[in-house]
This record gives sequence, C-alpha cells and structure tokens, in this order.
Amino acid sequence: MIIPSIDLKDGQTVQLVGGRDHALSAGDPTLIAPRFGQVGEIAVIDLDAALGAGDNGDLIRRVLPLARCRVGGGIRDLETAVAWLNAGARKIVIGSAASSELLAQLPRDRVIVALDARDGEIVDQGWTRRTGLTIPERMRELRDLCSGFLVTLVEQEGRMTGLDPSQITDLRDAAGSARLATAMSVVAVSH
Repeated sequence: MIIPSIDLKDGQTVQLVGGRDHALSAGDPTLIAPRFGQVGEIAVIDLDAALGAGDNGDLIRRVLPLARCRVGGGIRDLETAVAWLNAGARKIVIGSAASSELLAQLPRDRVIVALDARDGEIVDQGWTRRTGLTIPERMRELRDLCSGFLVTLVEQEGRMTGLDPSQITDLRDAAGSARLATAMSVVAVSH
C-alpha cells in the first residue's frame, strides 16, 4: 500500500533528505492533496510543529476537506490529538509524545505511532536527540494502544532506499497486530 505524504514547512510542501537538507519545494498542498488522494488516504505532516518552530494548522484545515487525511507533526497532548480528530483527520500520527497514558485516552483505530530512528536508535526533537531506545522496544510497549506504526529511518529519508528484509521481519514481529508502514521518499512531484 502506498500512502502519499505531504510534508509542510513554512506553508509549503517540501521534501527533506536525511531530515535536514531541503531537496524539494512543491508549493501549495491544496493543489497536491486532491491528486494524492486519488490513491487513498494521505498523510499530512506539519514539520514546523514537529520541530517546535511554528505550525501550519490553518493550511492543514484547508487540506482536510480535499482528501482523506491522517495528520501528524506536533501532536503532543490529548487536546491537540482530539482537536485534529474533530477537525476531520481520519487518523492522527503521534511521534515522540506517544505514551501509554496518552494513547489509552484515544481511539486505538485512529492512532498511528511514528517512530523515527537514526542508526537503529529512536530520535526525537525533530530527529536531533537520541533517546537510547530501539524501534522494536518501543513497538512492543505501544502496539496494543495504536492501529499501526510509521517507521522512518532518518539516514535513508529522501534517498529512495528501503529496509532490508531482515529489518522488516523484526519490525513486523515487534508490531504484533498493529500495522506497519515504513517511510520511503520518492522525490518527484509535478504540478
């Protein structure tokens, strides 16, 4: 299954390589969302909110009626999570703030946990701080509280590479009954 993603930074659709390098600006997401939405649900991720450097909330609210969306980036508390669900997000994507306590208060079938790792170790704070945890450890801890996981290997982000089969098997086992998706960027968008 392909889940197109619209990553937002400074009000524009962007692609970062390795979580840092700005590789592509694709413009207004309201022009992209209807086309991406033809294949099914899309992800709309607020990179500014994730980095604590502002937010693109008003823009995301304009995208929500245009396609079936899962919304992520900067969701750190129950109030924000519920607000996005009430605004029309089909699902929400919660990253480093995903805790057993928070997830237990949300509908399991509408929550995806994003796990970002660099060199096998989960990172947070916009992919800048190492946590000492591994992806499988975190998955086993949270798998009964969410519908799925979105795994991003930061060192591969935007480089059109994927996981090797042994990694996929290990992650699938750790996910239990929760679904597993991995981020693999394709940097090619035309208007």
